[in-house]
Amino acid sequence: MTNGPKPMRRVVVGSDARGRSCVLYDSDASNVRPDPARPGGGMTELWHLPEIPVRLAGGRDSGEPPFNLHPPQHGAFLRFVQSFPAPPGYDPADDLHAHPPKAPVEDPETGRGDRGGRQAGLSGMHKTRSVDYGFVARGVRSLVLDGDERVMVPGDFCVQLGNYHAWANRSDESLMGYVMIGADFDA
Repeated sequence: MTNGPKPMRRVVVGSDARGRSCVLYDSDASNVRPDPARPGGGMTELWHLPEIPVRLAGGRDSGEPPFNLHPPQHGAFLRFVQSFPAPPGYDPADDLHAHPPKAPVEDPETGRGDRGGRQAGLSGMHKTRSVDYGFVARGVRSLVLDGDERVMVPGDFCVQLGNYHAWANRSDESLMGYVMIGADFDA
């Protein structure tokens, strides 16, 4: 198994100087963040929009690093997360990356909140200052909320509105995509 997620091919199309459609990039996405707690798992950011409206001219590669956990406040990105279930015999006491739930910690600059509780197969309770369109592309994932859990299968979509949540992978290798759009928390 590799250290990070499986490579994802990214074909980006646009227009040439004459206004004809053409391929701008055809390669594996380079903006990858392996998850040290889950060998073979991690996140791949395919495209980043620094602000909206988007300027469509030019040949820039908006899928290049650096990697950010949350989208720009007036922009968005497309990200995929590959995840694996806990291995047989998993014990959180032996996992250097696991930690128990904690009091919420809010980042005043980004609005990202973290309540911890990360363990194998569970991302840990967190929130981002964004509207997230999440969809299951392969496998099964469970959306974990405060006091509720919903199993999601390929073709299921979730719209998140800046709420605390976690994602659990309890059964198989899964792939989930997200379009994350910067937002403001209600004052």
